[in-house]
Amino acid sequence: MNKIVIVGKNSPIEPLGILHLVGLAEQLGWEVKVVLVDDFDFQPLYHEVRFFRPNIVAFSIWTGYHRQSFMACDEVRKMGVPVVIGGPHATYFSAECTKHAQWVIKGEAFRNFRRLLKGELVPGIHFDETRMAEGFPVPGRDLAYNAYPHLAESPIKSIICSLGCPFRCSYCYALAYNKMYGGFRLNLRPIPQIINEALAIKNRWPLSMIYFQDDNFGLNIAWLAEFVREWKEKVGIPWHCQIRLELTRDERRIDLFREGGCTGITLAIESGNDFLRRFVLSRGMPDDLIVDGIKKIKDRGFALRTEQILGVPFSDIETDIQTLELNVRLNPEIAWTSILSPYGGTQMGAITSKYGFYHGGNDDLDDTFFNRSVLSHADGGPASIEQSVRSLVRNQSHNPLFDGISATICHLGFTENERYCDQMVILQRNFNWLAKLPEGHTLARKFIYLPKDEWTWATLGHLTKRHLAAVGYGDQAVRWEVELSHAMGYSGPDQLPLPIAKNPHYFTFLPSGGRFAKKMLDEGIFLGEDEIIFQRLGDETRHWLYDHLLYGVQSTEAPIATK
Repeated sequence: MNKIVIVGKNSPIEPLGILHLVGLAEQLGWEVKVVLVDDFDFQPLYHEVRFFRPNIVAFSIWTGYHRQSFMACDEVRKMGVPVVIGGPHATYFSAECTKHAQWVIKGEAFRNFRRLLKGELVPGIHFDETRMAEGFPVPGRDLAYNAYPHLAESPIKSIICSLGCPFRCSYCYALAYNKMYGGFRLNLRPIPQIINEALAIKNRWPLSMIYFQDDNFGLNIAWLAEFVREWKEKVGIPWHCQIRLELTRDERRIDLFREGGCTGITLAIESGNDFLRRFVLSRGMPDDLIVDGIKKIKDRGFALRTEQILGVPFSDIETDIQTLELNVRLNPEIAWTSILSPYGGTQMGAITSKYGFYHGGNDDLDDTFFNRSVLSHADGGPASIEQSVRSLVRNQSHNPLFDGISATICHLGFTENERYCDQMVILQRNFNWLAKLPEGHTLARKFIYLPKDEWTWATLGHLTKRHLAAVGYGDQAVRWEVELSHAMGYSGPDQLPLPIAKNPHYFTFLPSGGRFAKKMLDEGIFLGEDEIIFQRLGDETRHWLYDHLLYGVQSTEAPIATK
């Protein structure tokens, strides 16, 4: 029997692309192993290659994860096993991938993967110009879930119902992807296939919620109406989805979401600054669309996750705080926040290169969106170019930032740029929490403008108490500390463990805050340096909010404090 090992990155979310490839390989009679890599440790893969003796090893690689993956590809080939690379990096940097693999599959891969396993592909780059020619194969969840029980045990499972995005965000590959295939087309899966997949999950594994991973779920309203009827009747499991704010203009869509069992929505705002949204991020969403769209969502009782990017070209710390201010106003359950990665091959990559913000070539980008900015930022923020852009745009239909302005931009000096990058990181770590405080953007400004050596857990706690008193919550804040101490099993605030006593209101604004504080103590979060405390606590807070507010898969007490 032919054997294949399929390799990806381990995460709390099952790798849907890999699951569908597993199903296809099993359908063709191949014996399959899945290796999901933790922290770039490829030793389990090498062990599998030595003892399983596969005919092929298949890597799914994306940009930022490619350097370490290439080294693993080279090692596998040294062991005498041919390699195939697919995924986002193979799609946009195919030639680079050929240095590390016999076959490179560009774009949508299912038919070419079938051809590969049937021995029909010669070495080289392969691109199937017919989009989704065979549709989605049935995913092979059993194999991956058996190998990685945390995926099976998670009460949230993922399904994808469509491929394709008509929007043109500058930081995303969707524009290049559509161009590759001659234009946008929405590829919708047959509804019976989705229902069968959901029922198979429901009947075999723990399941409280489905996360539909489509870029824009329900883009086709006729499809959505039929889907809702079938899902309500045959599955009945709550679900979460992702959309664009523009899609809220037609209220039929979000009414169908509610009717069909949707409990939460993820959508991107990206920036609180209109100029950056429109001209740098290519997201021409006016403020009234954002406010009105989110009001429609919240009025229907959906949990909400917003997404935003800090440190985009022509931003500064004030535009980043402006983004926080908008989230304070909107009050989402999660204000998910990343730091820009300027991927080559995107319009954002072109902007950062054209104006001298970035001189790298993807190899210094990380595999997450939460690490330090690699850009050299503009001196003066958006004011350095806004007037020139707005004067040109009156006479041009295209975005002048991309091809109409050849301006020389003054960059921040090294010290000033390092300062902004530091501020960006500490804001990102605390963004979710600050968005829950009354006038949290004001507190952020007070903290972030301190010298870096004063960015301590204790200083943040001291400033928070002063801030709450200044914005009219002084008496309530005293009571909230008492309630937090009781929730943790203590008689009063004077009994709180020192790390919690230093900054009690970090926890009073979070759901089940007493339990979360105890969990952080038990896990030793406060034993490291302040920088590490903020990093770990930011990650833990994000996941706590997922479970307790966005998805609601944990029993939850309301926050002690409210705006």
